[in-house]
Amino acid sequence: MISDVALWEPPVESRTWKYVVLHHSATVEGNVGTIDQSHRQQRDQFGSHWPGIGYHFVLGNGLGMMDGRIEPTFRWDQQLHGAHCGSRRHNLYGIGVCLVGDFELAPPTSRQMTAVERLLEWLYGRFGIGRRQVLRHADVAATRCPGRLFPYQELLDAVREPVAVAAGDHHDLFFE
Repeated sequence: MISDVALWEPPVESRTWKYVVLHHSATVEGNVGTIDQSHRQQRDQFGSHWPGIGYHFVLGNGLGMMDGRIEPTFRWDQQLHGAHCGSRRHNLYGIGVCLVGDFELAPPTSRQMTAVERLLEWLYGRFGIGRRQVLRHADVAATRCPGRLFPYQELLDAVREPVAVAAGDHHDLFFE
């Protein structure tokens, strides 16, 4: 079951977000806790340990976390910059989304793909981030992340972007 979108609304004032950067965990299994523990072992350029998980959202694959579950991390809840892509600009203004799995070995599950589509549609509507601002980690750093088996173009094609209604003075959003 996919998380309720009401749980994604941050409890503090939102940052200005400009991008979504997609990742895979590069592990067969995992969850927010295991990724957080791994990231706490990482060091920044000054030699200090990271304060925890670098992503804003983690999507489970059924191995360590429910398949298709979307879980916000402390970075999202506190609207903190990310530590996920090696690009200062994309860490400051990019929402880090990590799907659990190694997409060099196998593609994401169908539930993960449905979940990431739903999350992207919500982020589009909430923050105005369009398809051109949805990037792969490999688009901003020298890496293969999110893996050769991640169906990036299919994901972009499947996501419906909100379109402003032109009638009258109201600014409701709907999806194409």
